[in-house]
Amino acid sequence: MNRKDLEAEIEEKTLDWKAFSEARAIIRARVLEVRDSSLSQLTPLPQWAGTDAVLGSLDLSIHAMERTVLELNELLKISKAAEPVLSVLSGGRE
Repeated sequence: MNRKDLEAEIEEKTLDWKAFSEARAIIRARVLEVRDSSLSQLTPLPQWAGTDAVLGSLDLSIHAMERTVLELNELLKISKAAEPVLSVLSGGRE
């Protein structure tokens, strides 16, 4: 994988990470919003097992994406450090 591929992969994984994080924040905000509500008596969102399952799955995905982005950034850093540095030397004539 070359540097350009790594940069593209980091960009895509960062967008995934952001989307999943935003989805989790929206769901969590809704759970907090209806926590004390008495309007929804049938399977209230905060007590629904599916809510915990969804938030747990999102947490696992978000953390895996975060680790992947960090690892890809490390690989990018290593690839930049390994690039040869070329210098043009004068042949001694001015």
